[in-house]
Amino acid sequence: MDEPKEKSTSTQHISLSHAKDDAGFAHQESSSSDICPASNVAQLANDVGEAQYNPWTKNMFRLYGCLLIAYFCGCLNGYDGSLMGGLNAMKSYQNYFNMKSAGSATGLVFAIYNIGSIAAIPFTGPTNDLFGRRIGMFTGAVIIIIGGRFILGFGVSFCSVSAPTYVSELSHPRWRGTQTGLYNCMWWIGSIVASWTIYGCSKFDSDYAFRIPIWGQLLSSVIVGVGVWFLPESPRWLIARGRQEEARAVLARYHGEGSDTHPMVVLEMEEMKYSIRQDASDKRWWDYRELINTHSARRRLICVLGMACFGQLSGNSVTGYYLPVMVENAGITSESTQLMLNGINPVICFIASVAGAHMTDKLGRRPLLIYSTIFCSIAFAVLTGTSKLADQDNNSAAANTTIVFIFLFGTVFSFGWTPLQSMYIVETLTTTTRAKGTAVSNLASAVSSTIIQYASGPAFEDIKYYFYIFFVFWDLFEVVVIYFFFPETKQRTLEELDEVFEAKNPVKKSLEKRSTLTVLNTLGVTDDFAE
Repeated sequence: MDEPKEKSTSTQHISLSHAKDDAGFAHQESSSSDICPASNVAQLANDVGEAQYNPWTKNMFRLYGCLLIAYFCGCLNGYDGSLMGGLNAMKSYQNYFNMKSAGSATGLVFAIYNIGSIAAIPFTGPTNDLFGRRIGMFTGAVIIIIGGRFILGFGVSFCSVSAPTYVSELSHPRWRGTQTGLYNCMWWIGSIVASWTIYGCSKFDSDYAFRIPIWGQLLSSVIVGVGVWFLPESPRWLIARGRQEEARAVLARYHGEGSDTHPMVVLEMEEMKYSIRQDASDKRWWDYRELINTHSARRRLICVLGMACFGQLSGNSVTGYYLPVMVENAGITSESTQLMLNGINPVICFIASVAGAHMTDKLGRRPLLIYSTIFCSIAFAVLTGTSKLADQDNNSAAANTTIVFIFLFGTVFSFGWTPLQSMYIVETLTTTTRAKGTAVSNLASAVSSTIIQYASGPAFEDIKYYFYIFFVFWDLFEVVVIYFFFPETKQRTLEELDEVFEAKNPVKKSLEKRSTLTVLNTLGVTDDFAE
C-alpha cells in the first residue's frame, strides 16, 4: 500500500460562493465549514469542464515564450546527434583525427558524450529538487559552454532533467500533451541546424569545415543560460517548498488568464496541495527510496526505465548517428549526397514529430507508441532485405527502396516516439520524484545509448546490414511490454495520475474515462461522495 499523503485542510472543506471576480470567474473559497466537501469538489470539477479555454490569448503566448526557453535544451541533444553523424562522413574530420566512418574508435568517440551524461546523474536530481528547475537548466548551460565531448554530455544531463520537468509542470493542463511533446521535437531543430551547417561547411578546404559546426553547439546553451532568468519557477516546485502564494500567482498568470479564482487554478492548487508532500524525499538529496518503496512507485519506474531504454534501442540511435553509413551500405558513396540526405532527414522528422505532438492528446500515448513501434520492426525487416540486394547485385531499385525506408522509419518513429520520449517519463512521475526519476531515466537512456552506439560501429563494420535483424525482434518485444505495462496518461492532470498508478491494474484503470470521480479520488473525498 502507498504511503499516506498529507491532506490539506482546504481540500477537505471546500465551499463555493457565487461571487464574481474582475475576470468574471466564480470565486471559490476554502473554508472550515461543515458543508459536505464532495458536493463542492464535484461542482469545482464541473466548473473546470465548463470553463472556456483559448490557446491564443496574451497570457498563453507568455506561457509559450517561457516554454520556448526550456525547449532550447532539447536542441542540444539533437545538435550532437546530427553533428557527429555528419562529421563522421567528412574526409577533413576523418583525416585530422585519423578516424574511420565505422569501427571501435568511432563508436568510442560517440559514446564519450553519454559517458559524460552518466557521470552527471548523481548531481542532476538533487540540483533540481533543492534549487529549482531554472537553476538546473542554468547549470547545464554553463557547463556546456566549457566544451569537450565528456563535459558536453555532463552539462546536457542537467538540461535533460530540468527542462522536461519544467515544461510538464508549467504546461496548461488542457494542452499538456502538445506543449510537453514539443520539447523533444526541438531535438530535430538542433539536428537540422547541425546537419545543414555541416553540409555548408563541408565545402571548406580546411579544418574549419568541422570546427565551425562544433562551435555551433554554443548557440542553444547561451540562449538557455540567459533566458532562464526571465522565467517563473515551476508552481509544483514552489508548492513542494511551501511557497503556495507564489505558485498561485504563477498559475493565475499562465493558466487562469490573470485570475487566481479561475476554476482551473483553484483545482490545480487544491490537487497540488493535497498530493505534494512537503516532507518527501525531494528534500533529501541522497534519498531515492521513493522511486521503489510502493506498488505505485514501482509501476511508475517500469514506465520510466522502459521509455528511457526503448527510446534509444528501437533503432533510432543507429539512424541518427550512422545515417551516412546506412546510406553507404545502400550503395551511395558520394560524401556530398550522404551529407545532403543527413540534412533532409531531420527536416522530415521534425515535421512528423510536431504532428505527433499535436496528436498525443487526441489519439493517446499508448496507441502512438504501439503502432509506431510495430512499423519500426517492419521497416528494419525491409531494410535488411533491400540493403542486401543493393550491396550484392548493384540493384538501384533496392538501393532507392532502402533510402525510402530509412526515411520512413525516421518519420514514423518521430511521429510516435519523439514527442513522448521525455513527456511520458515526466508524466508518470510524481512532483517529489520527478527530478530524481528523470535523472534515473537519463542514466538508463545514456547506458542504453552508449551500448548501442559503441556496438553499432563494429557491427556495421563486420556484419553490415544484418545488424538490422536485431531491431526487428527487439521492437516487437517493446510492443509487448508497452501493451501490458504502460498506462494511458492523456486528459488527466499530473496529480490525477496518482489514481491510475495506485490501482491494482494501472493500464486498465487508465483506459477508464476521466470523470468527476477522478477529481474526488485525487482530493481524497471519494468516501464522502459515496455517502
